[in-house]
Order: sequence, then structure tokens, then C-alpha cells
Amino acid sequence: MDLPEDMTELAALAHQHHEMYTAYVDAGFAPDQALRILISVITAGLGNSA
Repeated sequence: MDLPEDMTELAALAHQHHEMYTAYVDAGFAPDQALRILISVITAGLGNSA
């Protein structure tokens, strides 16, 4: 993914996570449900990187 010059990889990842959270809420999940789903996705991804 090409990042704007002033955006770090961490900032880009945080932006993507926020987009995912917003998409889940827009799809009808309650905010706490959307957060739990996002946490699960992030945790599953961390397990695959080792």
C-alpha cells in the first residue's frame, strides 16, 4: 500500500482499523459488538505473524 509521505505505517494501520470499526457499525452492529469483532480480527492477525 502506498502511503502519503506524512503518514507512518502505524498511522495507516490505525486508519484502516477505524474504517473497519465504522463499517461494522454502519452494517448494523452495536458499537461494542463492532469493537469486539475488530479486536478478534487484530488478535487473529497477530497470531499469524509469528
